[in-house]
Amino acid sequence: MINILLIASIFGFVLSTTLFLKKSTNTTATRILGSFYFLLSVYAFQAYIIDGGYLQHFRWFFLWPLLPYHLIFIPIYYYFKVILTDELRWHKAELILFIPFLLGLIDVTYVYLQPESFYDNIIASTISSPQERLGVHYWLLDLDQHLLMRHIWQLGVLVVLLPQIRDFIRKGKNDELKSILNKWLITFWGILALMAILAIIYALEKMFQENLFHSLIIIGKDGGIITFFLYIALFLIGIIPIYFPSILYGYPQQTKPAPTIKTSEQPEDLKFGLDEREVNAKLERLKDSKSYLNQSFSLTECARELEMPSHHISYFLKQQYEMSFAAYKNSLRMDHAKKLIENGYLQNNTIEALAGECGFASRTSFSKAFKSATDVSPSQYALPKD
Repeated sequence: MINILLIASIFGFVLSTTLFLKKSTNTTATRILGSFYFLLSVYAFQAYIIDGGYLQHFRWFFLWPLLPYHLIFIPIYYYFKVILTDELRWHKAELILFIPFLLGLIDVTYVYLQPESFYDNIIASTISSPQERLGVHYWLLDLDQHLLMRHIWQLGVLVVLLPQIRDFIRKGKNDELKSILNKWLITFWGILALMAILAIIYALEKMFQENLFHSLIIIGKDGGIITFFLYIALFLIGIIPIYFPSILYGYPQQTKPAPTIKTSEQPEDLKFGLDEREVNAKLERLKDSKSYLNQSFSLTECARELEMPSHHISYFLKQQYEMSFAAYKNSLRMDHAKKLIENGYLQNNTIEALAGECGFASRTSFSKAFKSATDVSPSQYALPKD
């Protein structure tokens, strides 16, 4: 079962790196989530080292991680806030989030200021009896009290956010991307809450030296069901994004008005999904590059050029322009064809050449698309206007 921690740690490091480096439609939220997964990975890896009996090889990897661990619920809080409000705002009242970190800083500083033998005794005790490590006393608090405080704060943050999450989920229920986002938020919140509750029970067991579920031993002779499910919760948090790959790109809360005029009437209700201004700017750059004139230009190629997932592009075109990707591509090609014809292209070239110039493999498919868009054939469109 110890290997669950290592797997969770590896998944977390890979995911955090992906979240930091990947292009996103909501960079702030994505990078905050990446910082959480980085901290979680360090947490899982240290637990693997200690519970797996490898601390003697990583003696330096014990005390200082207490400080970043006391920050782990802060990216949780701000990730949800950015998703729920579509902005990152700081309030003075949120200084309360840093109380565990402050107490941890005092205790860690105290230990490092002691003679080296003091730290060596802590390490030796942890190596000889990993299950008893949480009982070590620093200055203000024992290690199990730090664990308890940290996860009480985490659970408190999740409880405070719950009403806002509930209200957020009720909005935009018919929106496809919003539906995916709702499922992710519910799942993420639920596993985080489960992790906090299990860690609180685990810390209380260590503080009072009482196995609350002593009849259900699962992990070794000293392990119990709480430890088992705590490991499972860590594992699930580490791998659950695999089932929600879209979160890697982020989800701004609502579309924002763009300066361009839409081809269809603006719906009264704001749509949850992509930033209209940003995506329209990317589409303008696509027009300038004229890559849509390549015969091989596909939704996948478009996604690569716009640095967006293909399903986001399809969703945006459907919501904002009521067009499929194929229809949008053909509309750009038809605009190009009309400009060429108006500039006299057909005076010296054939329709087959025009079709190839506009990205079509044959005259037939080009003529069909052109007539569908203009109600006349290319030849008729080239005739002088009265």
